[in-house]
Amino acid sequence: MVTVPAIVWAGGPTSRGVMVGGCVGLFFGALAWLDSGMIAGGLAVFAVLGVAAGVWMARRILRYWTEFRPLTVAQRRTVVDTVWRGAAIEDPGLAPAALAYGRALAGAVERYRVWRPLVALLLLVALASAIWDATHGSTGNLIVSVVYLVFVVLEVFWWPGRRARLSDNAERAVAAAQRVA
Repeated sequence: MVTVPAIVWAGGPTSRGVMVGGCVGLFFGALAWLDSGMIAGGLAVFAVLGVAAGVWMARRILRYWTEFRPLTVAQRRTVVDTVWRGAAIEDPGLAPAALAYGRALAGAVERYRVWRPLVALLLLVALASAIWDATHGSTGNLIVSVVYLVFVVLEVFWWPGRRARLSDNAERAVAAAQRVA
């Protein structure tokens, strides 16, 4: 939920699932194709992971922020954009939704902390894979390993700061919405 931008909130649960699942499936499917050299493998990863990620994220979004249902598309995007920026909600009618979304965002960030040790382990695995593929693998294997390594390095070193800024912005937006509500 923390990584879902405002545009994803524009549609219903199916379109949210398709947008998130399509992006995840396309990314990992392309990496699987590049790694294996088989388009069938890439298509299988695209289909399986795309559907799984889409269903999982759509359900997760519903669990964290149920208050979005009565809002229009424009109202959802306004609330999400406002909370992500840490701004005050201008429409008093949207203040309860901003409160709920800000709290849901903070809850999602807090629940993520349990996984931090696993991410450190993934960094070691990604580094070992990149070294192995550099010495023993094909060019495709090396490219995929380096892409994974870059993303895990970003997860370990860049994302915590970005997540903290999002959390701070959500707290500011919640405080501002409490004054309006």
